[in-house]
Amino acid sequence: MTAYVVLIGDHPTAVATDLATAQAAALADETRYSTADQYETKWDSYSPTEWRLMSRRKDRGGRYAWTRRSIRTAPLVTPAA
Repeated sequence: MTAYVVLIGDHPTAVATDLATAQAAALADETRYSTADQYETKWDSYSPTEWRLMSRRKDRGGRYAWTRRSIRTAPLVTPAA
């Protein structure tokens, strides 16, 4: 089984068992201190095991820039019964 680890820089902030939940957690953290409707965001598939959140201001347009938020996969280890 796979775990999806939400990171800011190299520091884990959350873990999920599916990608959609991990992406929602990362986006909620990213927009916690700003109004979400000010920014356009998208996920960049950086590698088969890593996704990076990109954003840009709606009123300025221009290029998307990577945020410090990313998601990486890791094997989910469960205790033996």
